[in-house]
Amino acid sequence: MGETLLLPPRALVPKPDADDPIDYYYKPFTARLYRARLEMAVDLLGTGRYPSLLEVGFGSGIFLPELAEHTDRLVAVDIHPESAQVEEMLRRLAIDAELQQASLFELPFEDGAFHGLVCVSVLEHLTELDRALDELRRVLRPGGMAVLGYPVRNPLTDAFFRLARYDPREIHPSSHADILAAAERHPGFDVDVRAHFPSFLPTPLSAYAGCRCRAR
Repeated sequence: MGETLLLPPRALVPKPDADDPIDYYYKPFTARLYRARLEMAVDLLGTGRYPSLLEVGFGSGIFLPELAEHTDRLVAVDIHPESAQVEEMLRRLAIDAELQQASLFELPFEDGAFHGLVCVSVLEHLTELDRALDELRRVLRPGGMAVLGYPVRNPLTDAFFRLARYDPREIHPSSHADILAAAERHPGFDVDVRAHFPSFLPTPLSAYAGCRCRAR
């Protein structure tokens, strides 16, 4: 993975709902895995700076400080109504970002509004993958980059979610294979980079995966 991830202090990060996994980023036994998800997304973004960047599904806002380092204009959307808590964290960190409450399926932006977007740990919760990718593609300009991240479905990750008292098929109806297949068949995207963690394992045995898609 790349350079050290820029994360806010835990005391500043809100928890917008009971299921938000924010605490896992700071606990000793889960921090490495959860931070690796964001590190992978940063690596997939590449080294260039984006004039505009959208995060789809900002949750607690934990990724926004890092993403702000990669763009001149940072925008983020989520369906939860607790953006005021995230805005307060950003204010205390002196980070400028535009937050909006919106559905991934109805993003409140013009066609081609962004040079890049990041969507981490969102698509696995959906079943209408083609429709979701249509909307992500719509708000990207040609040549723009979409970085997607998603958990790998296998017996080990299923066991982890069951230990956390979740039904893995209920919370993640779409698998990593479903998401990658949808991206690869989408007429508006070319998948140019794939990644997974831990990288020494084959993808089906790993914990988390992602891809970078270039908008046609």
